[in-house]
Amino acid sequence: MLRYAIGSAVISACLLLGAAQPAFGQQATSQSNSSVSVKTAAAKSSKTYAQSTVDRLNVRTAPKLTASVVQMIGTSGSYEILDKQGEWLKIQLSDKQAGWVSADYIKQTTSGTKPAVVNTNAGPAGVESGIVKITDVTNLRKGPSTEDEIVGKAQPGQTYPILDKEGDWYRVSLGKKGTAYVAAWVVSTNDDPGTKAVAPASGSQVFIYHTHNRESWKNVASQTKGSSIDDPKVNITLVGERLGTSLQKRGVSALVADDDITERLVANNLSFSKSYTESRKIVQTAMKENTTLGYFFDIHRDGDVPRKQTTVTIGSKTYARVLFVIGMGNADYKANKQFAEALHERLEKKYPGLSRGVLMKDKAHGDGEYNQSLSPRSMLLEVGGANNTLQESLNTADALADIFALYVGATKLS
Repeated sequence: MLRYAIGSAVISACLLLGAAQPAFGQQATSQSNSSVSVKTAAAKSSKTYAQSTVDRLNVRTAPKLTASVVQMIGTSGSYEILDKQGEWLKIQLSDKQAGWVSADYIKQTTSGTKPAVVNTNAGPAGVESGIVKITDVTNLRKGPSTEDEIVGKAQPGQTYPILDKEGDWYRVSLGKKGTAYVAAWVVSTNDDPGTKAVAPASGSQVFIYHTHNRESWKNVASQTKGSSIDDPKVNITLVGERLGTSLQKRGVSALVADDDITERLVANNLSFSKSYTESRKIVQTAMKENTTLGYFFDIHRDGDVPRKQTTVTIGSKTYARVLFVIGMGNADYKANKQFAEALHERLEKKYPGLSRGVLMKDKAHGDGEYNQSLSPRSMLLEVGGANNTLQESLNTADALADIFALYVGATKLS
C-alpha cells in the first residue's frame, strides 16, 4: 500500500508540473545517484582486511591444516577478508585467486594496503615486484629447493630483480647469466615501501624438522599396520609447522623444513633405520646455507603410550605432554642436556605437568646421537604419543613457543 501511494503521488506531480517534468526527473536521478554513492561508500567502508602477524603464513586451498598451500604471505600488505569458517579466514590474494589462513595469526583492519606478494603467474616481462637484497651469504640455486643444483653464490648487500616466487623462494634475474632461485629467509625486499625485512642475528634462528615425518595419531592415521601409526598428510609435520608459526608470532625467527624423509627413504631404497642419516643431510644443508641458525628441534610424537601418561589438562585446555630426548652418543651431549633442562624448568613453572622431563638415551636404546652433535643447542622433542590428538599437540606447540620466547629473551642471544 505504501509503495502504491508513493507511486500515485509521483504521477500526480508529473501531471501538474507538465514542462517541469524533466527538471523533476533530473532531481530524482540526482537523488538516486546520491543514494547509490552513499551505499557504495558504506559497502567499501564495511570491508575488513587481514594482516599477517608472522613473517611466513601459509595460505591454503581450504579451511583446514591438511589443505594444500597455495602461497605464503608476510607482515607487509593486507588482504580483503571474503569469508570465515570457524578459526579460518578466506582472503583475496589477487583478482583470480583466494585462499584460507588461520585467524590465530591475523590482525583484522578496516583499511587495505597493497599486498607485498609476487605474482606467481607472471613472466619476467610482466613482473613489477622490485628487488631482493641479500642479507646473508647464500647459494643461488637452479630450482626452489635446497636439493636443487647450486649455480652461484650471493653475498650480503647484493641485489637482484624479482621475476617470480614459489613458496619460500624467489626466482631472480642474473642478467645475461639467466635466472636463479634464492631463499626468502636470507633476503629483504622492497615489495612494500613501508616495510623492510630484517635479517635475524647470527645464531638466533630456530630450525624445525621431522625425522619421522609421517608419525600420526590413532584417531586419524590411515596406516596402522603393526607398530606403525602413520599418515602422509595428517601427521607430526603439522605440529612443527604450528611451532614455527607460533615462534614467529612471538618475535622468534624460525624455519620449518618440509622434507618428506619417508619418501626419500623409499626413493633411495633405504631402510627406516636410516631416517636420521637422511635428516642429518637436511640439517647440514640448512646450516651451510644459513648462518643465522642456532637452535635445532626435531619434532616427533611418542609411541603407543597410555594416554594418561601423555596428557595433561591445564586450565580449560588439554595438552599432549612433551618429553625432551638427549642422545648420549654425542661426545658433547652435556651442553644439549643443559639446554633441554633449562626449557623443562621453564615449562614446569608456567605449564605445570606439561613436561615429562629429560630422557637420556644411548646407542643401546635408540639412535643415541639424533644429529645432536651438529649443535650444542639441539634436541629431539616427543610431543605426546599415538593416543593423543592433533589439537592437543598443537596446544603444546603454542606452549613450547611461549616458553622458548621467554628463554631467548632471558639469555640475550648473541
